Amino acid sequence: MKPCEARMTRPIATLAAALTAALATGLMSLPPPVMAQGASTYPSRPVRFILPYAPGGAAETVTRLVAEQLSASLKQPFLIENRPGGGTVIGAMATVQAPADGHTVFVNASSYLINAHLMRALPYDTWGDLLPLSLAAENPHVLVASNGTGWRTWADFIGVARSRGSAYSYASFGNGSSGHLAFEMLKRTYGFDMVHVPYKSTPQAMTDVMGGAVHAMLTDMPAAVQQVRAGRIMALAIAAEQRSGMLPEVPTFAEASSGTRFVSRSWWGFMVRNGTPAEIAHTLETEIGRALHRPEVRSRLADLGITAIGSSAAEFATFMRTEHARFGEAIRVSGATLD
Repeated sequence: MKPCEARMTRPIATLAAALTAALATGLMSLPPPVMAQGASTYPSRPVRFILPYAPGGAAETVTRLVAEQLSASLKQPFLIENRPGGGTVIGAMATVQAPADGHTVFVNASSYLINAHLMRALPYDTWGDLLPLSLAAENPHVLVASNGTGWRTWADFIGVARSRGSAYSYASFGNGSSGHLAFEMLKRTYGFDMVHVPYKSTPQAMTDVMGGAVHAMLTDMPAAVQQVRAGRIMALAIAAEQRSGMLPEVPTFAEASSGTRFVSRSWWGFMVRNGTPAEIAHTLETEIGRALHRPEVRSRLADLGITAIGSSAAEFATFMRTEHARFGEAIRVSGATLD
């Protein structure tokens, strides 16, 4: 009998006795209370990293290393799901449409912010639908050329590019990618033209550069190193402040061009659905940071020419705002558009 149903004339002592008896006989048989999932129960099933690229490439390398560490520390599989297409929009939408419970994590990069400038109607809110967790890693771009071009140095490249560059093409790892925008800025900085050919992933683009179907590319350091060392392509310049120990013989753009500086890079980070419980987001932020600060992880990435970062969520949020503004200015100056 519920207290509100008891008659007001019923002695209080009798009601108390009835409640005591009910508790004594029935409490142990009650089902456990249903509680909202928190950090203590997360993850309760496998977690997906949504990678908005075709298999392969530096983004997958970074994500796979982080996934291995989180699988061990959080005792659930962290799996990679490739969702390429739409300049990373398909992957972002797959994350936005998933439950806000931390079991779907988006791997974002420059294109996520560049799309906000270049695409008129995104199917999600760039700043409202996903929350930053951690800036994971970065690497510099390398200008590479097909052996069939005969370009062995930056001077070879820029001489042809300025005189008849429109007869040549460059590859990127996607419309609106950092490689796309960086090459447009390269054209603007050094005064030449060249036709853009976008691909869905770095490995696909690099295959066609090596085969001569396209002539040049600003690619990620890990994608370049092995192919350059094997003599399959030529590395002409590195878009960094200083030379890389991975390709020490390759000059920076400033060195190769007698002082004209040019710097560009790729970076990757992790985001989760807005509305994810704060304690779960904090767990992911903490574990991703720990993974990327482990010496063995940093060493493995450094061996590929990638710098591990593992920032906090707040640091990543600030970084994204800065990058968004920088990309906006680069697009305005270069006139870059989606092909």
